[in-house]
This record gives sequence, C-alpha cells and structure tokens, in this order.
Amino acid sequence: MKKTMVALGLLLTGALTFGVVSSSAIDPLTSELSRIKSNTDRNEKVEKKVLVQVGPKEITNTDVLNYKELNSISQSVSNVTDSDILKHMIKEELFLQLAEQEGVSATLEEGRQEANKMRDLLSEQPKEVQDTHKMLIEASGVTEEEHWEKIAPGQYQKILSSQNLAEKIWNEHASAQKEPADPATVLQEFKDQLLQSSISNGTVKFIDKSISL
Repeated sequence: MKKTMVALGLLLTGALTFGVVSSSAIDPLTSELSRIKSNTDRNEKVEKKVLVQVGPKEITNTDVLNYKELNSISQSVSNVTDSDILKHMIKEELFLQLAEQEGVSATLEEGRQEANKMRDLLSEQPKEVQDTHKMLIEASGVTEEEHWEKIAPGQYQKILSSQNLAEKIWNEHASAQKEPADPATVLQEFKDQLLQSSISNGTVKFIDKSISL
C-alpha cells in the first residue's frame, strides 16, 4: 500500500506543482484519492502471486492491480488490459536495470536534490494544493518529513535514471541517422526490442505460465 501511495504522491507532486491539476479540480481529486486508498487496501488483501521475474526484480499480481488503480486517476489505463499493464511494467523495469548497466543511473544524492526542488516548487503553490499533497502523504502512512527525506529521493532517482538512459539512446540514434525521427517513437521501439531480447535471453522469466505477452 505504502509503495503505491508513494508513487501516486510523485505523480501528483508534478501535476500539482506545474498546474496540471487546477484548484477547481482539488475536491474531486480528494475524492479520487480516497477511492484509490480504499481499493489499494483491498488489493493488498488479495493472495500475492509472482507473475514475472525481471532480473532480480519480481512483479506480482498486486503490483499490477495497484499500478492500474494508481493510474486510474488520469484515466490513462481505462482502455488497456492487465496484460498491457504488465508488459509496460516489465519494460520500465528492464529500462531501469539497463540504465545501471550502461552507467547512466542517477545517484541517490541527485534524487534527493530533485526531491528538494519539487518540494520547494510545491511550497509556492496555493494552500489547497499543498493540503491535498499533505493528505496524500498521510494516506501513505508516513510523515511529511519522512516522505521527502527518506522515500521521495529514491523514487526520483529512478525517474532521473530513466531520463538519463532515454537521452543517451536518443543522442546515439540522432548521431547515426540523417533523417529526422520522433524521440518518443525511437524510445518506444527501443523498449519493444529490449523486451523481446530479454525474453529470449532469459532475463525475463514468466513464473505464471498462463501469461502470454
């Protein structure tokens, strides 16, 4: 539960800080947070089962359920299947692991600096925006200080690591290609190929044999 609400906290920190969520949307957002908390609490009571092993990382059925619930706030997963969500989660985990292998992972200190920057930006927002974020932190079961000092830095470290690898991939592609290309398309194709090669070489292992991506 805490892991899911932490991820939601990061999602909303960016949205609230940069004005993606307007003040008029705070009340329905508060209601949505209550719904998500209730549903993720329920998900945690489901018998946990490992679906896929991605290197040293396990992805469980609870992870998929909570990811779907987390992203329902932006309706970004309303028309996708659990299989699509699992595939996306595998790709993102592979991408993070590759960032470390390529030596472009962000440090924890860089994650801490990013968290501090977001915290400062959040402090400049209207009171209702700050109160909503505080409520979210409380729902995760930690204090505001614990969130910013102990939890957020590691999560922002992952975000920065992914950004670093994405930039490396794009720069390498741009230097090798004369024709212009869409960065998002290049990155998506790279992740698709990474998934297929990782399945072939055994980095990705399907523990639940009923899964087919």
